[in-house]
Amino acid sequence: MTNTRIKSGMIAMGLAVAVLAATLLLPADSRLALIFFDRASTIYPFTVQNAMWVFFFLGLGELAARMGSIRENSRILGAGYLSERPDVFYDHSDLAEIRKKTHGKKDMLAVLINILITRYQISNRAVDETHQMLNSQLELMNMRLDTDYSLIRFITWLLPSLGFIGTVMGISETLNKAGMPGASDQPDFLHTLTSSLGFAFDTTLVALLMSAVLVYLMHLAQTLEERSLGRCGMYCLDNLINKLISRYDGKA
Repeated sequence: MTNTRIKSGMIAMGLAVAVLAATLLLPADSRLALIFFDRASTIYPFTVQNAMWVFFFLGLGELAARMGSIRENSRILGAGYLSERPDVFYDHSDLAEIRKKTHGKKDMLAVLINILITRYQISNRAVDETHQMLNSQLELMNMRLDTDYSLIRFITWLLPSLGFIGTVMGISETLNKAGMPGASDQPDFLHTLTSSLGFAFDTTLVALLMSAVLVYLMHLAQTLEERSLGRCGMYCLDNLINKLISRYDGKA
């Protein structure tokens, strides 16, 4: 997951640089360049809008990493760690072969299987305790999953904040222009003032749009990841827990 996250982050930052570089091809006074990048600013490219784009693509990169993890977990379910045949049951001595399949694996399913097998063995083949361990591990994994989205949540909070900062800066600049001696005597004074205010509020609009996109994608990714975790739990329940031979079973 770490390597995927680093790779996705690098791709996202590359896309951010590419988008910002592409703005140089736009006319400085075009509506698109003004709204989304503040191209006419004297401090371009160090504008609030460009900072928002960097964080937006960083959030997309993090979400891409989460989506990659979801695809990997879905693929792992077909790896054949456990037998799906209904007539197969496991005793204490039958689990060594499963451990060989999961040895050295770091994916969520392999980790979960190893934990359950260990619990079954140290509890002297107590299936009910192993089942309780499955529930506990799924709760812990779900809590960890929720924590993994803290960066995305921070970015979705940061983007509107940057938008408001850009708006306040724009209003402040507009008021400074309006307060200059003789400014109101200029024929295009009102047009200049309203246009400047419009661009100031556009910063917040763009920020809210970016945040809305990230929030939607975040909820989509988190829902899919929670479903993936649930499928791993059901896989372990159906193909491991329900097939373990209890110490109370006459077959043991």
